[in-house]
Amino acid sequence: PYSPSGQGGGRLMAPSAEHLMGTDELGRDTFSRIVFGARVSLQVGIISVFIALLIGAILGVAAGFFGGRLDSWLMRGVDIMFAFPGLVLAIVIAGLLGASRTNAMIAIGLVYAPAFARVIRGSVLSVMSEPYVEAGRVVGSTNPRLVQRYVLPNIVAPLIVMTSVYL
Repeated sequence: PYSPSGQGGGRLMAPSAEHLMGTDELGRDTFSRIVFGARVSLQVGIISVFIALLIGAILGVAAGFFGGRLDSWLMRGVDIMFAFPGLVLAIVIAGLLGASRTNAMIAIGLVYAPAFARVIRGSVLSVMSEPYVEAGRVVGSTNPRLVQRYVLPNIVAPLIVMTSVYL
C-alpha cells in the first residue's frame, strides 16, 4: 500500500490498521518492503529452477533414452559438477558471466541442473523397461515420438516433486 522506500510514517511504529507490520527505523512501511523484496526473490527462484529443469531434462532424457557411451559421458559430467560445492560453483559461474540478476539466475540454474539430470535419467531408465515402450518400438515409432508419447508423460511425477522441492 505504500512505497517501499518512502519515509512517510513515524519511526518504529507498532503494527496497526494503517501499517500492517509497523514501520522501521526510517519510517518505511515494513509490509510494503517485504512484498517488494519477495517479488525479486520469487522471480530468481522460479526462473533458476526452470533453467535447471530444462537443462536437466535434456541431459537426463538423452542419457537415459540413448544409454551407452552418451549416458556414460553425460553422467561423468554430472558427477564432476556434483564434486564442486554448489555455492562456490555458482559464484564462479556468476563471476565468469558478470554481475547481474540474469547471470545469477543462470548460475543457480546450472548448479541445480545436475540433480535434475540424475533424477530424470533414473526415471527414464525405469520407463524404458516398460512393455509399452517396446510396443511403441515394434509399431515403428521414431525416437522423438517415443520420447514425446511414452517417456515424457511418465516422468512428470518426479519432475513435479523435484521442482516443488527446489522452489
